[in-house]
Amino acid sequence: MTRYLTGLPHLLPFAVASVLAACGGDPAGPGEDPGEDPSPSGCVRTISNDVTSTTAWAPGEERCSYAVTGVVEVSGALTLAPGTVVRFGPDAGLLVTATGSLHAVGTEAAPITFTGTTPTPGFWKGLAFKSNTPENALEHVVISYAGSEQSFCCDFFYGPGGRLEARAAVVVGSNLGAGSQVRIAHTTVEKSGTLGLFVFNKARLPGFSRNLFRGNVGAPVVVSVSTAGALDGESLYSGNSPTQPEANGDNAVHLVAAPEADTATAQTLRKLDVPYGVSTGLPDTTVEYAGALTLEPGVRLQFEAESGLRITETGSLVARGTAEAPIVFTGRTETPGYWKGISILSLNPDNVLAHARVTHGGSDPFCCDYFTRTGDIRASISVGSALGRGQLQLTSSLVSQGAGWGVFVFKNATFTQSASTYDGNAAGTVGYEASPLAP
Repeated sequence: MTRYLTGLPHLLPFAVASVLAACGGDPAGPGEDPGEDPSPSGCVRTISNDVTSTTAWAPGEERCSYAVTGVVEVSGALTLAPGTVVRFGPDAGLLVTATGSLHAVGTEAAPITFTGTTPTPGFWKGLAFKSNTPENALEHVVISYAGSEQSFCCDFFYGPGGRLEARAAVVVGSNLGAGSQVRIAHTTVEKSGTLGLFVFNKARLPGFSRNLFRGNVGAPVVVSVSTAGALDGESLYSGNSPTQPEANGDNAVHLVAAPEADTATAQTLRKLDVPYGVSTGLPDTTVEYAGALTLEPGVRLQFEAESGLRITETGSLVARGTAEAPIVFTGRTETPGYWKGISILSLNPDNVLAHARVTHGGSDPFCCDYFTRTGDIRASISVGSALGRGQLQLTSSLVSQGAGWGVFVFKNATFTQSASTYDGNAAGTVGYEASPLAP
């Protein structure tokens, strides 16, 4: 059975495996708590047909469980009662279509369980949401052994040219959908064969709070930069739960780019217990932001090779760390010139980096108007461009180990600094396309 500590769900050791043992799965190992079988009667209801109307799944007096075979499409309203156990066969899953909903709200005493008939990471596909109804909810839920290599069909692609498939225990949205949403709270996503959670750029996560991601083969969460502000700082993305810690294969929340139009909103990236991996797996990808982007103290961004962050003309960047909790921008591999850097094309007076650490940038120029009569410009921070303007205040920060300039200021840009230091930048500290006016 499931216990809770400080509001987060935690499985007792091998509780899920013991549940599976009642249906022919592997029993608990020596010295492990066998837990409690939620359906000791052996009553099993097999689901192989799509859910097309209002439907409820519940254990009932017989304490029945549900066995899903294949991918079941949910185009009606499906509600699961507290304590319901759903076991999925190989590569099975639930796909909630645009007209459907999945309302799985358990309780602390009676969580809802989605798991595989075999306790193997990636045994079944997972849960996919293409629906935009607020009825979609996963609360006090445990999702185990999903994340099959066989992804959902057919519009779950992302990345430049849509070349990568989203494989995760929970997928929200798609590359063709107008919008999707699901509330996820007090939920454990564990032992996925791929990612824990994947969220497309037009999707939303209202009420996302106090979740646990552990033991997943890939990253705990992949989220578009347009929706990353929905992630809360109380969830555990590192797998470091108090009772049963188990790290994910890549302990970073992956942040992927979104179309500029989808980023024209104000949002805050919160400090998590893992870094944000920007453009991970998608080298040479610039993440643009067209709204007001704020970073909390202690946020750590790790960029993929030759990738970078660009604040467009309509956007702003407010990154105010503290001496105790600086904001860090660095490469996924901390070698000089690993990633592009930060580009500020905005004249917003709010643009500020304070108590920040910008390291290992300057891999190559931003595309496509960063050329001057002295050649293309590489810098860990660039303000403006050859064709545009920009403004930035740099305070109490360190810019170091870059393959180009620490900061480069184009002729129509405004740059002010105080109490900042530079170290090990190949081209120098601060470069100017036009010499600044003497004070």
